[in-house]
Order: sequence, then C-alpha cells, then structure tokens
Amino acid sequence: MVELIVFVGAESTGKSTLARHLAHRLDAGFVPEIGRFIWEEKQGRLTADDYVEIAERHRDAEDEAVRQATGKLVFVDTNALITLLLGLCFGQVTEPVPPALLRYAEDCRSRYLHHFVCADDIPYEEEPGVRENAAWRTYIQRLVLEDLNRRGVGYTVLTGTLEQRAAKVMEVLSALGQPDRLRQVAA
Repeated sequence: MVELIVFVGAESTGKSTLARHLAHRLDAGFVPEIGRFIWEEKQGRLTADDYVEIAERHRDAEDEAVRQATGKLVFVDTNALITLLLGLCFGQVTEPVPPALLRYAEDCRSRYLHHFVCADDIPYEEEPGVRENAAWRTYIQRLVLEDLNRRGVGYTVLTGTLEQRAAKVMEVLSALGQPDRLRQVAA
C-alpha cells in the first residue's frame, strides 16, 4: 500500500523544498502544490470555484502519484485544508463555502498517513507579487495550527535546517511502521 505524507504550513516555510528533497532521497513519489500553478495561470485573481478546482486537481495529482509510485511513499506539498484556509483568508472563498471544498478539506483528516507542519523558523523568502510578507506568514502559520487542532488532525512540527527536518520526518515515519529503508537512509 502506498502512503501519502503531507507537508503543510504557511507560505515560505520550506514545504516544497522538503517534500521534493525527501522524494528524491527516498526514491518516492512527489506531488507539487497545484494551487500555485492555478494561481499563476489566473494571476492571483481566484474565485471560490477556482479553489474547488485546486482541491480537485490536487487530489487527482495525488491519486496519479499513488498509481505511478514505485515505492511505498508519496510526499505531498500542501493539501485541501490549506487551500480552504487560504481561500478564506484572502477573501476569495466566502460563506457559504462550496460543499465540495469542505468535503476535500474534511477528507484530509484520514487521507494522509501523517501531517508535517513546516515551521516558520527559516528566513522568509520574498517573492514580490506572489507572497505577502513575513507577518502574514506568521499569521497564517498560527491559523494552520489552530485548524489542525480544531479538526483533531495529528501532526508533527518540523523545525531547523532541511537536514534536521528530513531526519525528523524519517524518525516519525519509522515510528509509524514505514519501511526499514527509512532507518537505513537516516543513518
């Protein structure tokens, strides 16, 4: 059985870098943040329907990565919980929230073997016109943690360098009964 491992958190917390790094290091599957592609296509002008499309396309990409997986893990950059949260925070998703988006977000509770929250303890990378600012990142990070707690989603916060974060991921996955190969790579 292929397991999905998801990395969540605010922008510029290292989710993409870490997910890609681990997928490469462990010869595992990888799913990028689909919302970024749609955001770029639409130049940041998104509607609630676009957020549903993001969640659907992201889910499709995850399913395809599982079908194509040659190993037992697929590392995923963000999920529908974060898509919903950002849509609400940017005011592009309003009440009533589209039911499909709520379903995708709720499915996140059981869809992934584990949620890893990338902390905002690394330098903020400016991307004018793409990212907000470091204060916004801190605000969103707090909301991510509150949302996971409110939903009862278990998670591990990752701090430190890329290598420290990767080592923590492998430690947690080993404890969850993932392949012995993780222990070998961590050594």
